[in-house]
Amino acid sequence: MSSRQRAVNGLDTAKDGRVLVLEEALARLNEIIGNRKLKMHIEYSKLAELISRAGSLLYEVKYSYLPASDLAELDATETMVQAVLDIGAKYDDAVASTGFNPTTTKDRITMAEMRYCIRTAKGFQRRLKEYDDDPGHAIDILAVEVTQTRPVPEASNLSECRCTDGKRIWTIVTNIGGVKASSKLACAVLPPVDMMGTVSEAMFLGGEPLPESTSLGLLEEPSEKALAQARAQVLAITKRVK
Repeated sequence: MSSRQRAVNGLDTAKDGRVLVLEEALARLNEIIGNRKLKMHIEYSKLAELISRAGSLLYEVKYSYLPASDLAELDATETMVQAVLDIGAKYDDAVASTGFNPTTTKDRITMAEMRYCIRTAKGFQRRLKEYDDDPGHAIDILAVEVTQTRPVPEASNLSECRCTDGKRIWTIVTNIGGVKASSKLACAVLPPVDMMGTVSEAMFLGGEPLPESTSLGLLEEPSEKALAQARAQVLAITKRVK
């Protein structure tokens, strides 16, 4: 049975990777807003109201034990996701109006975390509708094309890769050797990390190139090897959920 055909019975939503990954992302968002980590003029009081609303609704979602397709259409789910999207809209407006450009790794991490958290919430309902509860599908797996590579300063085995998914540019730091420009690779969208002063926004799921005919963007049918690596990353994320 394919990953799109299962998840029709009641779901153990309290343990579902898609829900737990979202919960971890909301916790990150709450920390950014609560600690005022965005170094720009922004309506923090409104952001605090929105993340509080999303956090409260999360528990209704988490303990609903509904089938995935029903959970995706639940009013609480819709309202929760919209609250995060409203945060994203206010964030985008603030960046545009202030012209904020991060100059420190700390600020670059914070901005990358904002993008990650908002993306995680935005795709939550799609993941519920299109996939089963395999943890590998709790995060986005993309097909990206490498456009540029360069060594990470002071790191003998790390390379910074600039990649595109057809919609935006991603920075991926990897220790996989032999990654070349113009190659297409599978990657997992993960919480951003500081890799020797460079912010990495995703992780390659192995160094084996995808077929040249592969469309960029969401990888609909990742290999079992890629899914296995994605599962391991989801496990690491969900362990941080208390």
